[in-house]
Amino acid sequence: MSSATTHAPRTRTQAAPARVAVNRARLGRVALVVLVLLMATSYVRPALDWVSAKQAAGEQAARLAQLEATEARLLREKERLSTPRGLSAAARQLGMVREGERTYVVTGLPKH
Repeated sequence: MSSATTHAPRTRTQAAPARVAVNRARLGRVALVVLVLLMATSYVRPALDWVSAKQAAGEQAARLAQLEATEARLLREKERLSTPRGLSAAARQLGMVREGERTYVVTGLPKH
């Protein structure tokens, strides 16, 4: 037998199934890549939200520490002003005098 008789020339109908199989495989790979990309993008927004929430929590913790320090300072001030001596000192700082005291105003002093 000659080689010409064993190999019949390919016709258009014989090549089509191979081409269809290649196209289906390519379509499957493209669909898989698109699916993976869609799944990856679905994780982006929650990850960004988590980072944003973590940053906001840090800012809120710093603000809380600042407010606690202010509260402690104000409580100390309240305790100081609750005593007669502290109240008297605070009144003097505001320029108040006790009843019966004589006040003096000194003017013309250098400002330095």
